Amino acid sequence: MAFIDIHTHKEAREEGVIKVQNIFPGEGFAAFSGCNYYSVGLHPWHVKSPEENKKELALLENALFFEHVLSVGECGLDKPANTDFKEQVEVFSEQVELSEKFKKPVVIHSVKAIDEILKIRVGKKAQQPWVMHGFNGNAQMAKQLLGKGFLFSFGGVLFNEGAKSIEAFKSLPLEYIFFETDELDCSIEDIYKKAAEIKELDIYLLKAQVEENFNNIFKKG
Repeated sequence: MAFIDIHTHKEAREEGVIKVQNIFPGEGFAAFSGCNYYSVGLHPWHVKSPEENKKELALLENALFFEHVLSVGECGLDKPANTDFKEQVEVFSEQVELSEKFKKPVVIHSVKAIDEILKIRVGKKAQQPWVMHGFNGNAQMAKQLLGKGFLFSFGGVLFNEGAKSIEAFKSLPLEYIFFETDELDCSIEDIYKKAAEIKELDIYLLKAQVEENFNNIFKKG
C-alpha cells in the first residue's frame, strides 16, 4: 500500500509513493513506469491572450490522450491574480469541457472565487470529480461543496494549528480526502502522519481509504 501524493511539482521519485505531478501544457513527461502519473492544465496565473490560450489548450488536449495523464489541472479561478478574470473564466470553462470529453477529474485552484467555480460546475453540468487542491477554506465552505462533486486535498496547512481549514478537515468524511506536497519541502508521509494525528486514526487505515479514493475517481481499481 503506497502513500499517494495527489498534487506535486516535484519530479523526484520516492519509494512507496504514487505521485501525480503537475505540469503545464507543452511540457514533456515521462513514459509510465507504475507510479509516475501527471496532471496537465493551464493555471489562471498563466492565462494570456485568447490566441495564446487557444494554443495552450490544444497542447493540453493532446496530453490528455495519454492514460497516465490522470487529470486536468491545476486550473480554476483566482480573482487577485494579475491576469484578466473574464479570460480566466473562459479558459477554465474550456478545460472543464475537456475534462468531460476525456472523462478525467479536474484539480482546482480557487482563490476568492468559489461562487464562480460552483456556477461553472452547475452551468456545464459537469460530472467528473473536482479536487480542491490545497484546500484552506473553513468548515462552512467544505459543507457547501460536499456532495456536489468536490473532493478536498490537504497539505502543509495541516501543520498550522490555527488554520481555519483544520476544522474543515476534521469535519470531512475520509471518502472525500486526499493529501499533497505541492511545492513543500517535506514528504507526503509526514503529511499523512499529521493527518492521522488530527483525525485520531491509525495511519494504515488512512492510507487504505485514500488509496480507495484514488482508485475510485481515477478508475485505477
